[in-house]
Amino acid sequence: MLNLSIVIGVSLILISKNIILLNEETLILLCFITFCYLGFTKLKDSIAEDFDNQKNKIRNEFLESFQLVLNSVSINLKWWKIFPGLITNFVRLETHLKSLSSVMVLQLPIIKNHEIKRKYFKKLAFTKRLEQHTNKLIVLLLIKKIEKITFLKYFYSTKIKISPFKCNSQIALREYIEII
Repeated sequence: MLNLSIVIGVSLILISKNIILLNEETLILLCFITFCYLGFTKLKDSIAEDFDNQKNKIRNEFLESFQLVLNSVSINLKWWKIFPGLITNFVRLETHLKSLSSVMVLQLPIIKNHEIKRKYFKKLAFTKRLEQHTNKLIVLLLIKKIEKITFLKYFYSTKIKISPFKCNSQIALREYIEII
């Protein structure tokens, strides 16, 4: 306070002796100097704290960005180390894929023929079974017809007694004897 009172006293003396002229620019200069002095003395702690906060924030952002750059560089270095291996692996994969596809293309007709043979074998087996059943059916039908014919021949020859039927049976008997 003492310093402020000395400064005010000296200023008043200089103004009264017309050493310092009081015009608008001088009054604005005095107000600015007073404002800066009061701002510095009263607000220096909060301004310093704000500057420290900004400084810490900038430092943290810088460290985070530096860490991100380090991580990206390390990842890029890993990829650059892995990349030649990946290229060779893809080349090997390509050759294996080509060889596999060529083998498959060569084996495809054989597999298809095998499938066709298997299908036709099933169809032929079914046809063979059907033929056997049909043969049995035809034999059974023929036996039934022969039974009916023989029954009718017997009936005509024994019950009706028509002479041509008697003659036919004797001719058939002779033929059977000749065959034997």
